[in-house]
Amino acid sequence: MKKMKRIRVLMGVVLHMLVFIFISGCATQTLSEKATPLEESQQSKESKEVAISLYYDFKDVPVPNELRLQKEKSFVFQTTEFTAGILTFSGKVESDSLISYFINKMPDDGWRFLSSFKSPKNILFFQKENRFCIITIISKAFTTGLEILITPSFQSGS
Repeated sequence: MKKMKRIRVLMGVVLHMLVFIFISGCATQTLSEKATPLEESQQSKESKEVAISLYYDFKDVPVPNELRLQKEKSFVFQTTEFTAGILTFSGKVESDSLISYFINKMPDDGWRFLSSFKSPKNILFFQKENRFCIITIISKAFTTGLEILITPSFQSGS
């Protein structure tokens, strides 16, 4: 019962945010042209490969550098109080690898893992003090799609 209420609240928040974003479309800013690399770490001593996490318009959501931003499918709404919207990416990355990546990396930026749905369309739910992050990973024939939705959490008075 409590889980259903939580899911309804989460879906209500997402719906409200999407409506708010679409209504306020004229106030959007352009997407960042550059990504900001944050960290470089060795995956194994033998291979000495460097894994880089990039940060785009959401400064606390890491993205693997193998994925490319799809600007035509992305939008970001920014005010002085928050940044929200959807960033869409694609690349040749296994969906299970992406799931592990986000579950391991998001807590480094203060996100708390809430739940997930695993299917051909995987959905991960994270929460921070005043925001939700919904990550959708879509397996395709030759690529994997990634959508990162950030929405503010609306606190009710009850």
